[in-house]
Amino acid sequence: MDTVLVCGGCLQEEFARNVIEHMHPDCVIGIDRGLNFCYRNHIRPDYILGDFDSIDKEVLAYYESQPDVSVKRYQPEKDATDTAIGMELAFKAGSDRIFLLGATGGRLDHYMGNLKTLITASRRNCQAWILDEQNAITLLSRSAELKKAEQFGTYISFFSMGDCVKGLTLRGFKYPLTDYTMDNADGIGISNEIEAETASVTFSEGQVLMIMSKDKI
Repeated sequence: MDTVLVCGGCLQEEFARNVIEHMHPDCVIGIDRGLNFCYRNHIRPDYILGDFDSIDKEVLAYYESQPDVSVKRYQPEKDATDTAIGMELAFKAGSDRIFLLGATGGRLDHYMGNLKTLITASRRNCQAWILDEQNAITLLSRSAELKKAEQFGTYISFFSMGDCVKGLTLRGFKYPLTDYTMDNADGIGISNEIEAETASVTFSEGQVLMIMSKDKI
């Protein structure tokens, strides 16, 4: 089951609209200010949630009037971000893959919080991606193969998401690695490129934050 979370960060509307149209997700969750985007683009979420203090009253009234839209209202003072609450809702709905739109840009504290939700998804055996016009971000908890033809953008970077990644080996890349130990202060994984038709990322311990990216045109 594929679920899209439309979050309240910076949204490139054409990109976000194309993602949803191409993916045909099984579930859409509109989160607070992300509802303004949904409304403008005639997208009807299955769930809406937030404290709703940053969306137009007309938009909220419209979605509250729809019988097939489930409304989850929360107080502004809470222990979890709206995105984290949206992720929990996606887990309960049975999601196998979760895609976050509007989860980058703006306040860096919110962005860091959104990155942490990738760890939560991994612990639930769910693959989560943060997507924007320039980046596709996910967390690898196990080895993976990457097809050059399916790569998002030109560049691909790897970071340790935790104390360290042990045994990191990159094959089929412009800059290969063999049995490397990467810690949080290591920048060796930045701005690599896939050269072979299929590249591999293997490691024996830890979690790898993978960022596929492209320059802004």
